[in-house]
Amino acid sequence: MTEQQKRYGVGVVGLDHWYAGIAAVDGLKGSTYGTCVAVAHRDEERLRAFAAERGVPHATTDYAEVVRRDDVDVVVTACTTAENVDLCLEAVRLGKPIVSVKPFVMSLQDADRLVRAVKEKGTPFISLDSSHRVNAVANRFKVWIGEGRIGKPVSATIVQRATVEGASQDWPGRRSDKTWWLDPSKVPGGGWLDHAIYQVDYLRWLFDAEVARVSGVSKTLVHPELPPELEDYGNALLEFDNGAVASVEVTWTAKPGRGLSVTQIVGSEGQLVHDATLTGKVSVTGNFDSPGGDGWTTIAAPGGRAAGGLVEHLLECLATGKQPVATIDDSRKTLAVCLAFYEAARAGKTVSL
Repeated sequence: MTEQQKRYGVGVVGLDHWYAGIAAVDGLKGSTYGTCVAVAHRDEERLRAFAAERGVPHATTDYAEVVRRDDVDVVVTACTTAENVDLCLEAVRLGKPIVSVKPFVMSLQDADRLVRAVKEKGTPFISLDSSHRVNAVANRFKVWIGEGRIGKPVSATIVQRATVEGASQDWPGRRSDKTWWLDPSKVPGGGWLDHAIYQVDYLRWLFDAEVARVSGVSKTLVHPELPPELEDYGNALLEFDNGAVASVEVTWTAKPGRGLSVTQIVGSEGQLVHDATLTGKVSVTGNFDSPGGDGWTTIAAPGGRAAGGLVEHLLECLATGKQPVATIDDSRKTLAVCLAFYEAARAGKTVSL
């Protein structure tokens, strides 16, 4: 970016999805392209302390005010899913690019409303469900697959066992049984959707294919106190239109400090494994030049997410004219798969998309 190029003013709308909202504000401290100029949150006491600590010049409990501010060029929503569509529609009306909370809407009807508005206006839009696309390990896997290192991808197994305690915090370290993640009127799924929405987008992108059929199981195994509409366990079987198959088990069944995240990608000539929890390393076998020859080789995982994540990525795209790694169409397709999983699990059948 040259000295003549503008720095974008970024407004963060809500800290309900606090780890995303806080990460956006903190990431902008080192941004090449933007500055956080405003933040909104419904908890005024915590908002004021947060804004003062981070040096954000404007703080308000009025979410729409941030969207409409003249000094806000780019909107980052970290509000609840239920209120996201109207805030995004207002940002689109004003022609402001958006980095959206995940899930980005409650239903496909709302998704279609927002998709139409974004396309009519030509507004750049990307959702946090596409975060893997700026992750270093995911990008290395994408390159290796493109180079034919494991042959044709044929299957994947992803296991992510998280804790319900993460969804039971309305602020870092503060427990509550009334968070929006635990309110079925504010989010369209429970422990499976919470993180599986990332994994579904990841697999669509990694395989360069769309999910054609989905089936699976969704139920509560460990936390009977959850609302009946929300589960703590889900295991989806995804069949892609290129013939690949994936199992995606995502849960809230782990105890604090005992979560697990493992990704296994199987190809016709090799495999890729990322153990993000126990070793933090990547293991490969296939068409690799390595001491392991035809066997397994374990290496240090590439560094984490790109600095600034999707917010910095979108700002860079605006500044340089590059195309974002994902669009609102990706968010719509990913959500459709996730909602089809719940339909399939409830009915005990396979749902075609």
